[in-house]
Amino acid sequence: MLESLVKNVFTDYGESVRPFCRRGSTVNVDLNLALRQIIDIDEPHQFLDSNIWIRMVWTDCRLTWNTSHYNGIDHVVLPQNRVWTPDITLYDNSANELHGIKDFRPAIYSDGTIYYNFPSIISSLCKIDVTYFPFDTQTCKLKFGSWIHHGLELDVVNRSLTGDISNYVSNGEWDIISVPLTRHVEYYNCCEEPYPDVTFYVILKRRPLFYLMNLMFPCMLITAVAILGFLLPPDSGEKVSLEITVLLSLAVFLLVVSETMPPTSEDFPYIGIYFACAMMLVSLSCLMTVIVLNLHFKGIHGREVPYWIRTVFLRYLAKVVFVKTELSSCIHPLKVQVQENVFQENHLAIKTKNSSRNNETNLQLSECNKQETTMEEIPTLGFDKLIGSSDLVCTLRKQLESLHRIETVLFDKKEHENSNYEWQRVAQVLDRLFLVLFIFVSVGSTLAILIPGVSQ
Repeated sequence: MLESLVKNVFTDYGESVRPFCRRGSTVNVDLNLALRQIIDIDEPHQFLDSNIWIRMVWTDCRLTWNTSHYNGIDHVVLPQNRVWTPDITLYDNSANELHGIKDFRPAIYSDGTIYYNFPSIISSLCKIDVTYFPFDTQTCKLKFGSWIHHGLELDVVNRSLTGDISNYVSNGEWDIISVPLTRHVEYYNCCEEPYPDVTFYVILKRRPLFYLMNLMFPCMLITAVAILGFLLPPDSGEKVSLEITVLLSLAVFLLVVSETMPPTSEDFPYIGIYFACAMMLVSLSCLMTVIVLNLHFKGIHGREVPYWIRTVFLRYLAKVVFVKTELSSCIHPLKVQVQENVFQENHLAIKTKNSSRNNETNLQLSECNKQETTMEEIPTLGFDKLIGSSDLVCTLRKQLESLHRIETVLFDKKEHENSNYEWQRVAQVLDRLFLVLFIFVSVGSTLAILIPGVSQ
């Protein structure tokens, strides 16, 4: 009976001809889609690979029969190549045709209604907006319609307002939000007739945990390590090496992020901006470290701290950044000069007052090179001879000159040490100031860049 039904119904039936029952008739194709699984989203090439179930319903007026004549048989299932099938295609498909449309069997009912449901794996174009990566939400369009027949011959309509996601298999990276659909009627430059289509909008939200743990957290940690460069003593010799190591680490992470992003200049992810800002901050920290080291070792060459640097850094900024400086132990050049002038004035007054008394002594000193008395001979001389001895005056004079030279050397050494100490304190104040600025700028840039992404 079934074979008789098929034989009678398909007599003179042309499966390659569109159903045409009356003049001006249009074949209405009800189209719906069930999203089964998101296989992959190729972000660099902007492709969406998904597993979908396509559901089409249309009426072929040539395939009707009276069920009472065939023992109540109300439908038959036949191979797809036995019946006419609308050429529904995915407009933005990366493949040449819609996979699966010719591989399954439609169900034909007695009133001419044909139900054709088949699965398909599609790879469609999807414009990826990575501005808020990894907190982004993507919307991929799946546009279905007839490629050959215009809207006056084949009209594509939607059976519902949303796609079916009741059988969706969850993805490890993406959460499905919804699949709304809209019917459009397009007019192209090539043709005057309308071309209807049904567009499904697959709205996906990325799960950010993987990227937070593998990109964001390491980057924040590496940026925080850059702070240690300011706390490291300059004498260790590793301040610049640490900052350069941090800079190279951030460059590697930026390279990893850029490989996962589409090569487009329309939008750039906030996380990429964050990495770029982090690299800029670390680069600036290298420059700051070099400046601090230059100031720290500037006192080795005996160069004194200028008055304005001493005032700005050691008197005011040191209090702001909580750096203790012992200014009382430092010898200021103006103070030293005043002390020397006072000493010279006092010495000149005493010399003038006792000039008459020392004339004889000065005459005796001229003979120091002719007569010499050693320290071993002084105890053997009598007191009277000791007082009037020009040799004793000459010896004491030499001892005083030696003491003066020793005092001068010690004074210069002390002055050099104090100058070096001042430069080290200036470097410490500047290093602490750079540390505070680095913390504020890094925290501020992190919040300014990441909060808009998280709010999405």
